[in-house]
Amino acid sequence: MAVLSAAAYEGCKDVSLAWATGVLMVDVGPAAAVAGGEVLAIPQYLREPWAERVAIMVADGGLPRAEAEHLAWAGLQALGGAP
Repeated sequence: MAVLSAAAYEGCKDVSLAWATGVLMVDVGPAAAVAGGEVLAIPQYLREPWAERVAIMVADGGLPRAEAEHLAWAGLQALGGAP
């Protein structure tokens, strides 16, 4: 059995609300590494545009996947697509 601290719910009153609002996830999906080694989970609604950008940068631009992931995330944030 695993127990989460109250901080893991990010202000939600219980597990159900945290799950429904996307605070808690079983599979966080793809992640973009940022400077300093921090990893950011890509929100569900941004996964498809992020993955498309990564694929284009790798296939057409010849970038290493890790660099393409970071640049795609930065690009979405610059466009206001990411929180």
